[in-house]
Amino acid sequence: MNRTKRFALNLCATGAYQLTAMLMGFLVPALMIRYYSDELNGLIVSAAEFINYFRLVEAGLASVAVYSLYKPLAERDNNGVNAVISAARAYYNKTALLFTGVTLAFASVYPFIVKVSALNAPGVFMLALIMGLSGALDMLTLARYRVLLTADQKTYVVSFASMASLALQTLLITVLSLMRVSVLIVRLAAGLTILLRTLILRVYVKRHYPYAHGRAKPDKSALRQRYDALYNQLTTALQQSLGIILTTFLSGSTETVSVYGIYHMVVIGLWGILKMVTSGIYSFFGEIIARGDTERLKRVYNDFECFYLMLITVVFSAALILIMPFVNLYARGFIPGYIQPLWGVLFVLQGLTDQLHMPLDLMITAAGAFRQTRHHNTSQTAAAVLLGGLLGMAAGVPGVLCGIILSNLLRGAMQLAFVPKHITKLPARKTLLRVLRALLTVALVSLPFWLNPLTPVRFIIWVLQAAGVTLGCAAAAFLSAWLFDREATRSLIKRLTALAGGRKKAP
Repeated sequence: MNRTKRFALNLCATGAYQLTAMLMGFLVPALMIRYYSDELNGLIVSAAEFINYFRLVEAGLASVAVYSLYKPLAERDNNGVNAVISAARAYYNKTALLFTGVTLAFASVYPFIVKVSALNAPGVFMLALIMGLSGALDMLTLARYRVLLTADQKTYVVSFASMASLALQTLLITVLSLMRVSVLIVRLAAGLTILLRTLILRVYVKRHYPYAHGRAKPDKSALRQRYDALYNQLTTALQQSLGIILTTFLSGSTETVSVYGIYHMVVIGLWGILKMVTSGIYSFFGEIIARGDTERLKRVYNDFECFYLMLITVVFSAALILIMPFVNLYARGFIPGYIQPLWGVLFVLQGLTDQLHMPLDLMITAAGAFRQTRHHNTSQTAAAVLLGGLLGMAAGVPGVLCGIILSNLLRGAMQLAFVPKHITKLPARKTLLRVLRALLTVALVSLPFWLNPLTPVRFIIWVLQAAGVTLGCAAAAFLSAWLFDREATRSLIKRLTALAGGRKKAP
């Protein structure tokens, strides 16, 4: 399969998975609120954010392992590939033990952080422990397969396996919730569904990579940057989960966290849409960098940046217009506190400012420039904690969100000063103008709808309105790019035309 077809398959598979995850993500909280309680849903949302952050004890390892596999895979060096896989396997086993210890410690103190009437302290302890189960299973049984397939630009296999596991998980949660089974059993059943994904990937890897058995002499030097990558991704994940963490501590109310979780769920859905584009592209750029093809890197990255900023213009313009009509419908029957228009605007702006620098993030990961950018992450995290905490104490959740938005802009500015100079060798001014144009377009497109908001009375009407709004936002984003970035837009059209036509190489 050539690179163009593989990219298209990765894109479609990731899109199908993200759409499935988004739909399931909307369904499960509604089930928890309806069949259990509002505060119990808030407890699950809060615990999940903490545990997802703990799972990043392996994140740096994953990034460096993928980066280390680019060269041996490109050179078809089977022994080199197996040596990296063996090293990754050994480290993943150690990391799983570390994760289990951290999760156990968290589960022990969590009952003292939150108080809910639906569960006693031992119940809260067991819930947190059970929710950490899938993370440990992932590291012990799945991670090394995911690393290999990601590096070899076969994320479509991971996406299909994940979709099967997620579908089974949602089915079990739905059936057990309708049966009013204990929430502890519901979450335990959900966590064990990861074994289905492991089985699918294990069978695929054994068939297509028989040499990657993970029992060769480990090449530990290939993973020497793991702690730098770990630090980068820990701070990035903290940035994404900081809102719920600060809200949990500052409010002390699981009801407030539950409301936060509904809006955060929308942002996660938007990130999922955008992940369709980025999940399969890291390894593509990594291969180009590993081959030292600077001129090709410039051409491809310039087109990608133009495309991605157009895409987030469409996504976040539509999100600003549609978020409150969606929440009004979704939260119908819940407590009135779920209707928070200011929260809606700030959540979308948080997601937008996080994604504006995603192309720069991508290049840092593809180039393995983890150590050189540690201070970016440190500065962003410090700013988010300080500003989010101070503004949160003064203004509640809106203050927390404003602090995170400002920290996102700080990180973007630092990456803009680094990536063009050290990796892409392209002018930073061009990227800055694209970012400013995206922000201005989002504001101009969404403002009329905030002055005269949509008021759908059924979800089907909202879906039809969303389709029309998205098409309008797409037209506005394309017109803006065509007027002010015509050369890159023409190149992008040629590249997408080549992809659609099935040509072996895009221009």
